[in-house]
Amino acid sequence: MVKSFHVLGDPISHSLSPKIHAAAYKVLGVDWSYTAIQVAKGDLAGFLETNTADGYSITMPLKYEAAGFADRRDDLVTLTDVANTLYRTDEGLNAYNTDVFGITKALESVLTKPIEVVAILGAGATAKSAMVAIAKAKPNALFDIYVRDLDRAQDIVALAGELEVFQSIHLLEDFSNFQELTVNTLPLDASKALPKHSQKGYLLNANYAGGDNSLVSSFASDRVIAGQTMLVWQALQQVRIFMGLGLTESVPNEPAVVAAMFEAL
Repeated sequence: MVKSFHVLGDPISHSLSPKIHAAAYKVLGVDWSYTAIQVAKGDLAGFLETNTADGYSITMPLKYEAAGFADRRDDLVTLTDVANTLYRTDEGLNAYNTDVFGITKALESVLTKPIEVVAILGAGATAKSAMVAIAKAKPNALFDIYVRDLDRAQDIVALAGELEVFQSIHLLEDFSNFQELTVNTLPLDASKALPKHSQKGYLLNANYAGGDNSLVSSFASDRVIAGQTMLVWQALQQVRIFMGLGLTESVPNEPAVVAAMFEAL
C-alpha cells in the first residue's frame, strides 16, 4: 500500500527526517513518500484540515499545537502535552510523543551510571520529554532547569510535580558545572548566553542543528551524545506507528533498518 507522510515545522529546510525515513522505507521495501513542509506556528490546524497524508512528524514550534489538535492522545502526550507524531486512522488523528523513547535510547548507557543532578537547558517541548525520560530511570535525581525567562518555566515545574521529582529553576547565566548529565534543548541564539565551564559530566545535545560548538567543546568528546542519536530512535518509533504496529513492536529486520537510518545522517 502506498502511503504518504510529512515532517512539519518552521524552519524545516534543515530537517534530517526525510533522509532518515527514506532509508528506513528502503530497507522495509515499502513504497512510501516522506517530505518536509514548512508550517508556521498557529497554522497547523488549518493545514491538517486540508491535507490528507497518512501521518506526520512534528517538530518545533508545533508540538504543543499537535497535541491539542489530535483526536486521541497516548499517555505520554497526555502527561507532557507534547506530540511529535500524528497518525491518521478511521477515527481521526492519533497523537504520540516518541521523543521520550528517542531520548531514553540515546541515554541508554549513561542512565546506568550514578546520576544525582541533571541540568536541562530550556523548558520547552523537548525539555519536558527529556525530564520524563530521565525521571523514569533516575526518580531521585535533582533537575536543575536553566531558562531565559523564569516565568516561562511554569509548565515544566508542573510536570516535575506530576512526576514527583525535585527541581529548581535558574537563569541561563547561572549554568553550573557540577551536574552528571546535561541535556541541551536551547536554540543557538540562547545557548550563546551560557557561561563557559569545563564540564565533567555527559551532554545530550538535543539541538542537533549544530553551531553551538562552545557548549559542546566544554565537555570531553567521549561524553557528548549527538542529538542525531535521539533523532534516529524517535524516528524508529514513528516508523513502527506508521506501519500500524505497537510502540514496542519491532519492524521487520529492525537492526538493518536502524543501521540504515544512522548511515543516512
